[in-house]
Amino acid sequence: MTAAADSGQARPLAGLRVVVTRARDQAGQLAQPLAERGAEVLEVPVIKLAPPTQKEPLVEAIAGLSSYDWLIFTSANGVTSFFDYFFKAFEDMRDLGGARLAAVGPSTAAQLRQLHLKVDLMPKEYVAAHIANALASFMSIENLRILLLRAETANPELPKLLEDLGAIVDDIACYKTVMETEDANGAAARMLESGADWITFTSGSTVQNFHARFDLPKLMRHFPRLRLATIGPETTKALAAIGLKPAVEANPHTVEGLVKALERAAVTRET
Repeated sequence: MTAAADSGQARPLAGLRVVVTRARDQAGQLAQPLAERGAEVLEVPVIKLAPPTQKEPLVEAIAGLSSYDWLIFTSANGVTSFFDYFFKAFEDMRDLGGARLAAVGPSTAAQLRQLHLKVDLMPKEYVAAHIANALASFMSIENLRILLLRAETANPELPKLLEDLGAIVDDIACYKTVMETEDANGAAARMLESGADWITFTSGSTVQNFHARFDLPKLMRHFPRLRLATIGPETTKALAAIGLKPAVEANPHTVEGLVKALERAAVTRET
């Protein structure tokens, strides 16, 4: 095999411009592996995290942690935000009580493990709704108290599924996402001027805020080569709400899965 072939295999995204829409402090987790594979990465964050509109429900839930049987986290952001508030109220992790912990996917689980906490349950499919079936398979949750910790205005499907299984659910917002409008690195201007090959979306909120800021269908009409990539079905649903479909959807529904999906798409396009 020639050196050129080796280089091509190591940099399968060479010559492609990829837009990363994640929050500024999280963009690197996706931007770095894309750049390592040869992509020109434009970091265009369209969301940033903010405290929930009403903090009182979260404060009350933290005060009553001992009454819960399960704490469910649906994102790494939820873990970070929850424990920011937790450590304002308590100094010792033992005050978390005896509740079991569930995480929707590996990045959420990893955030919990960084705090030296054991993750008792993670569904095989990294989709929030699937955690209800995973819990039901693990044990009966009838009459168990569950604290669901996630973003404000999150999809109502999960708490309904849990309640249908007999659980008593407190669905508590521990953060919200708001639109990021600053173009600190000029990447948004470059995208609007000369387009891109891919725009990546890692949550429904990245889709919604990108569209609100840039008018995604109009952008795609202006740059016909532009294609969309999503991290999973919930993000794909957000695209469907504005009449669009992704060219690829990651499976597994992780950042690593999204990078591999783009690699496969690049190879397919070349052959």
